[in-house]
Amino acid sequence: MDDLLNDFLAETAEILAEAGGAIVAWEADPADRDRLDAIFRLVHTIKGSSGFLSLPRVTALSHAAEGALDQVRRGHRAADAALVTAVLAIIDRLSGVCAALGTTGVEPAGDDAYVIDALAETGDIPHAPVEVAGVPLRREDDLTAELQNWRSIRVPLPLLDSVMTGVTDIVLARNEFARMLRESGADASLIASFDRLSDSIAGMRQSVSQMRMQRIDKLFAPLPRIVRDLAQGLGKKIRFDTSGGEVELDREMMENIRDPLIHIVRNAIDHGIEPLDERVAAGKGVTATISVAARQSGNQIEIAIRDDGRGLSADALVAKAIAARIVTAGEARAMAQKDKIALIFRPGFSTASEITAISGRGVGMDIVKSNLEKIGGVVDVRNEEGRGLTIILRVPMTLTIISGLMVRAAGQYFAIPRGAVREIMLETSDTVRIDRVGGGELATVRGDQLPLLRLEDVLGCTSDDQDDVDDRALVVIRPGQGQSYALSVAAIHDHEELVIKPAAPMIMATGLYAGTTLPDNGRPVLLLDVQGLLAASGIDASEAARNADAADEAAASRNATQLLLFRDTNGRTRGVPLSVIERVEEVPADALFEAAGRVQVRIGSDIFAVHAAQRPDVDGAVKLLRLYDGRAALCYPIAAVIDIVRLPDAIQPAAAPGLVAGVVLIGGDPVELIDPFWLMAQYGGGEAPMLRQPLCRLADDRDGWGRHFLAPILRTAGYRVVSGDDADEAADVLLCLSDGDGPCAHADADAPVIRLRASIAAAGPDDKTVYRYDRAALLDALRLCVGGGRA
Repeated sequence: MDDLLNDFLAETAEILAEAGGAIVAWEADPADRDRLDAIFRLVHTIKGSSGFLSLPRVTALSHAAEGALDQVRRGHRAADAALVTAVLAIIDRLSGVCAALGTTGVEPAGDDAYVIDALAETGDIPHAPVEVAGVPLRREDDLTAELQNWRSIRVPLPLLDSVMTGVTDIVLARNEFARMLRESGADASLIASFDRLSDSIAGMRQSVSQMRMQRIDKLFAPLPRIVRDLAQGLGKKIRFDTSGGEVELDREMMENIRDPLIHIVRNAIDHGIEPLDERVAAGKGVTATISVAARQSGNQIEIAIRDDGRGLSADALVAKAIAARIVTAGEARAMAQKDKIALIFRPGFSTASEITAISGRGVGMDIVKSNLEKIGGVVDVRNEEGRGLTIILRVPMTLTIISGLMVRAAGQYFAIPRGAVREIMLETSDTVRIDRVGGGELATVRGDQLPLLRLEDVLGCTSDDQDDVDDRALVVIRPGQGQSYALSVAAIHDHEELVIKPAAPMIMATGLYAGTTLPDNGRPVLLLDVQGLLAASGIDASEAARNADAADEAAASRNATQLLLFRDTNGRTRGVPLSVIERVEEVPADALFEAAGRVQVRIGSDIFAVHAAQRPDVDGAVKLLRLYDGRAALCYPIAAVIDIVRLPDAIQPAAAPGLVAGVVLIGGDPVELIDPFWLMAQYGGGEAPMLRQPLCRLADDRDGWGRHFLAPILRTAGYRVVSGDDADEAADVLLCLSDGDGPCAHADADAPVIRLRASIAAAGPDDKTVYRYDRAALLDALRLCVGGGRA
């Protein structure tokens, strides 16, 4: 019975890890019936196994989740965010129950009514703002194979290590024996017997290697759930993407990098991805992207975690380090840019502005780095300030055996992973043409242009004089998806099964090598890192970069007008050019008020006009687009920001000038375009708050009319008003309230003068005075004078 329970716990742990990521991926695409069916089968498996073992609590939880999912399958319930959140809560509760069951051997007591009842609730829970891509649910046959593997005997890891070491010694002995056979000239029957033995050793080696290996997609499985929960909690829209899940890694190594990987992803969500208004101001899409990609390079596994957030500011890092007394100001001045970025690995250093439940306590990247170094790994940071951050984890795959291609350059032998080699040919072949372009070389192979690297140049070595030019060969290498280049070497030798071990730390730190090996000739050989060679050369080997049409299309996309899509308060989808938006902000509803016949908003110490017929009748916060034309600002209330897209070329214009300039199709849906020119014109340019309000002086105000009637009008229009000799500073404009052509009392020497008359009719065609109750004429005259004119 204990064996059955252990098998159940192992199986359930795998299923729960699989189900969590699959549910989040299904939430992003509820129409995916195959994924829903697969999730249903996973939960049903737990229910069936727990019923056999008499685990009523596990059975009840899985039965409740199964029932809710079945309602969706039958079309009786919508796949909304409330359902997904409730099912995930069931998954969490099952994990906790199984963990306690594994510790005590007895199902713990507890009340699950709350999480089960939540499955029946439906509400207005917003859809999770996370899109998941690249996290495919494994095929049914893969799952069946794993279920069979779970019901096998358990072998201690030290025993597997011992077996692997023995197989490695056998492979090395086989290589040495093969060399001796070639040199001795043995007969064909002996060589045939050796070949059969060699095939058996290769099969055994493969089987033993797989015992400790595991697909890295199991490491990625919990990440979609983590991204979803944190994104919802922080109010951010994030698209999460993984690739390279088929890469295999040692199981113990995978456990060692699980926590560092989760920590980096959480950091990226918390303070790597900017808030919505900052992304809009930076011209980025509303939906941020976090990607996790894995690839194998020789004896190393590289995991790259990239986000398109704000990146790191070297100056800000230095300032925080000085404030935290991690470095002195003198040490900071002597730092190179790379050293400043490396400050994030100092103990106690944090980039967070405040302590949260996610980050900010200064216990983070230094722990990540130390944990990676303990297992022979390294951490690399590639920073693009304002555009994003990439953190690369490189860890050894442990002792392994790969098929390698032996090449020679500068009189030395090197190995290249056979899996990265696409083609081999001589440089003198008729199908190859080599041209020098812009200081570099380009190899054209049957019409396909590839950047050319000479191995001697990349390694910083000189060519061997004994190398025959006619033997030089090109190895066409594809280090990763969408990349290809040609590597020129002095000569090609043979393919061999190579036992790869990590090289010395100083050698691995160059980034050019992926390990060391001992081929059958007994001489140590370095395994080249095909991706590292590309990085050291500093060239772009992407296949898209060599496509002129793709380059032109990318340039056109960069130069196109960007459009901010939003949902208006009336529910319509509309768009406005991103270039006219100063920022997106939320203000309390009580900050909006009606005055002087229009809606206005108080933001800080400023008041802005709001495009609205009446004050919005809402509670809480109001989201505003602040439009700015370089001199004036106007606020436009919206319901929500949708995305930032490229403005299509085809626009159906409106029949007449107005708020809507026209209609375009985006993603097959009509979108109304706001006309910012018309909008700003309706509000007199928005009248942005002035940095300095002009000073108006009232002269000859003997009866107090100017003080009681005129001054309030002027202050509302944004002017300061003084009477007589008040105020020490010179006035910007003088308003003379006495009739006649005589001099105006208290006239400032350089201030323009506006004379106000009491009569409606002007004295004649040359009368430049303004009727005291003509508000429009008075304000126009004031704007003319403040701008430098003379009344």
